[in-house]
Amino acid sequence: MVAFSCRLIGIRRQGRLQSCLCSGEQGGPITAAQSAKLPGDRILLGLALMAVAMFLIPIRDGLAKYMSDALPVFTIAWGTYCAAAVIAAPLAIRKHGRGAILPAGLPSQTTRTLLLVGAMTMFFFSIRTVPLANAIAAYFVAPFIAAALAPFVLKEAFTWTVAGAVTLGFIGVVVVLQPDGNFDFNILWAVGAGFLFALYMLTTRLAARQAPPLAALSYQSILGAIVLTPFALFAGLQGAGTFLSVFVLIGLLQSASHGLSIAAFRFAPASVLAPLVYLEIVAAVIVGLVAFGDWPAAQTWVGIAIIIAAGSLVALRRS
Repeated sequence: MVAFSCRLIGIRRQGRLQSCLCSGEQGGPITAAQSAKLPGDRILLGLALMAVAMFLIPIRDGLAKYMSDALPVFTIAWGTYCAAAVIAAPLAIRKHGRGAILPAGLPSQTTRTLLLVGAMTMFFFSIRTVPLANAIAAYFVAPFIAAALAPFVLKEAFTWTVAGAVTLGFIGVVVVLQPDGNFDFNILWAVGAGFLFALYMLTTRLAARQAPPLAALSYQSILGAIVLTPFALFAGLQGAGTFLSVFVLIGLLQSASHGLSIAAFRFAPASVLAPLVYLEIVAAVIVGLVAFGDWPAAQTWVGIAIIIAAGSLVALRRS
């Protein structure tokens, strides 16, 4: 699943391509023009960092799926945000001071956090019964929804290339859903999560001010834990203490993925890194096979290939 931060969403401002992930960071993302002047090994390092970040996310999701047999989904989501907050908040305060707890653009940060909380919780509902690869592939409806809504929300031009990619992407998602075969209604939770993340992408691009990534992660983690607390209490916290070490590992994976993504943008431009986000699906296949014995059906592989092709086309077109 895509992590809390808005990774790999290109924003054109003042004539240069930026990543919303790294806005506000000293020594932030580089542009494609700048990358042409960099040694090849630096770009390869950026690619390697992003690849590792993408492989960490499905491991986190696999741990959440593992706990879903014993804990309610709301409790798992709450524990995930609490673990992330315990790790991210001290790091953010150390780097940016106490102001990191309430970062710039608070109304926008709050709106985006609520969208992320909803997206992750819905995704966790999905993976209770849906294989990780299928759920993540369905979740990747997000960039296609965002691209389809961008002309109306962001007043962007909707070219034939983007229109074709969006159509192709939706076809890929429908193939993964398998409406004429072994259909699991819980996969619709993943589609709903993708829709919420698409709204998150759009609100991020609309935001006038962006907080530093670490401060944003800290605020999102703390607010997410607060928002989910009443839901977790209602669902029940019994047995959560048994999985304390798992929650700590989830928090570490979350923070490590976020940090590696930030670092990757300092060595390679968004246009180069964007297609690597689909390694998350590949990693999900591996985690699902090793941990749960799930191997995607042939139809699912076809859908995944269509989604990757369409998503890469959208990413490259926007960059």
